[in-house]
Amino acid sequence: MKNDVILCLDIGGTNFRMGLVDREYGLSYVKIVSTAKTAEGGFVAGLTREIQTYLDAVSDHVNVRAVSMGVPATVDKAHTTVLQAPNVPGLDNQPVVAVLEDALKLPVFLEKDVNLLVTYDLMEQQLPEDSTIIGIYFGTGIGNAIYINGKLHAGKNGVAGELGHIPQIHSHTRCGCGMEGCVEPMGGGRRLTELCESLFPDTPISDIYRCHGSHPSVCEQIDAMAATVATEVNILDPDYVIIGGGLPQMKGFPVEYFLECVKKHTRPPYPRDTLDIRFARPNQENGIIGAGIYGWKQLNK
Repeated sequence: MKNDVILCLDIGGTNFRMGLVDREYGLSYVKIVSTAKTAEGGFVAGLTREIQTYLDAVSDHVNVRAVSMGVPATVDKAHTTVLQAPNVPGLDNQPVVAVLEDALKLPVFLEKDVNLLVTYDLMEQQLPEDSTIIGIYFGTGIGNAIYINGKLHAGKNGVAGELGHIPQIHSHTRCGCGMEGCVEPMGGGRRLTELCESLFPDTPISDIYRCHGSHPSVCEQIDAMAATVATEVNILDPDYVIIGGGLPQMKGFPVEYFLECVKKHTRPPYPRDTLDIRFARPNQENGIIGAGIYGWKQLNK
């Protein structure tokens, strides 16, 4: 008898990963695909071909019940359409669910990638579902997931948690969203790229914290990350804060300085004195498994 699984995808700006997640959230048959190559001729069409090829390869071994996917984008409240995906060409305003369900003849579940990351982290860290939990993931941009009393908070239009777009007064830096003055260009990974190019041309970006973590400009970038965290903490007074993404996992990331800066910007005595900050376990497969957890919940409704 074939094992029931969900085909899960974690789509990123450079690559996307897909794999099979069973009912116990075990992962198998992981494949990594170039996002840019898939986007040639249209991303959704290329994605459909990649998924169909994958399904053809595993169909003799497993029973695929559905497809569950996370995208680095804003998603409409019905979870059917990608609204804006700045780092994935050809994905803006695409009715992804309708296209894939028509082609694959399977249920398709669509969610913002950081919501699937926090879904995984909740399970991995065994946090109570009746809590208020925020997940903040620092990579090229700043991703945010808000989890309140067992539910991901979507907002009126499905785009709640765009934490990277908190306005910074008197800042005129252009953000990837098209606006000026967002915190993301100050605290996200693009800022590290700029620092490497302008101040540290001989240092690989992967070593910037290890080699230059005490430089004033690097400290400013870390402080911007911390202020972003403190902003949401001051609003929501969460039970737990999960910090993840590529930046905090880089070599030499100054954890203690980052935490000091978070507390510096958090209102005393509360919520500052009861802050419970956790760091996500570094694993590039977290998003795939999170998609599996989410997908099985949708199938079991």
